[in-house]
Amino acid sequence: MLDPKRSAASIYTRAVPVTSDVVERERAFYNESHGRYRQWRRAIWRAIGPFNRNHELRDLYDPQGKRVLLYGCGPAHEARSLLEAGARSIAGIDISDVEIADAVRQAVDGGYLDRADFRVGDAQGTGFPDDSFDLIVGNAILHHLDLPRALTEIRRILAPGGSAVFLEPLAHNPLLRLGRSLTPAARTSDEHPLTVEDWQQCARVFERFWHREVELITILLMPLNFVLPSRWRSALATWAGALDDRMLERYPRLRPHARTTLLVLQ
Repeated sequence: MLDPKRSAASIYTRAVPVTSDVVERERAFYNESHGRYRQWRRAIWRAIGPFNRNHELRDLYDPQGKRVLLYGCGPAHEARSLLEAGARSIAGIDISDVEIADAVRQAVDGGYLDRADFRVGDAQGTGFPDDSFDLIVGNAILHHLDLPRALTEIRRILAPGGSAVFLEPLAHNPLLRLGRSLTPAARTSDEHPLTVEDWQQCARVFERFWHREVELITILLMPLNFVLPSRWRSALATWAGALDDRMLERYPRLRPHARTTLLVLQ
């Protein structure tokens, strides 16, 4: 893994002070997101296609017997599968009351509401007691937050010996930066993909911290997903993913230029 203290120098930073105005903008965006936002997100996910390796987040933890918090849970689609995998309980927090309502409806329909606690709230000040969770899981949430505040809160509510695992976008790749600038409707105005400095911040708050990056060459190949047959897309993704792993292992300086970073905080 890349040691944050030896990481490549940052080429892109964006300090976003998180205020109540930011929180309310995020809440309004996700409560009302539709139209152009959903169209752009569908197009982006089609471009990523089988290159997407978000599922590897699941390989970083075992929910068996754990009190699990879905951090920035949205509609918490994964709650039921985590309980079926042995989680003792599931909690979730999200800024959108619309998405929390969806999470509660799913829990009612699935018959697991008695083991679930879904809350509308600010992930930077959750209101949960100290040491509440053995496992905290988040997918593309930290880059919406004031990272020092979020990390402090995560450490407070994480029980001794627990783990927090996240998958987040990275800021440094120039092609991704260009794509983001051309598609402002596909994201909130206050989000800020992670930087090398953010890895360093994680290392300051959590003594045991490591990260792994995925999806590099695949960034160049994404347009092919619009034209190739599905069987070719899958074969290309397998080849490119293996090549990405070899390159990122051999050339650590390329890691900040990957699309996503997997984080483990303990």
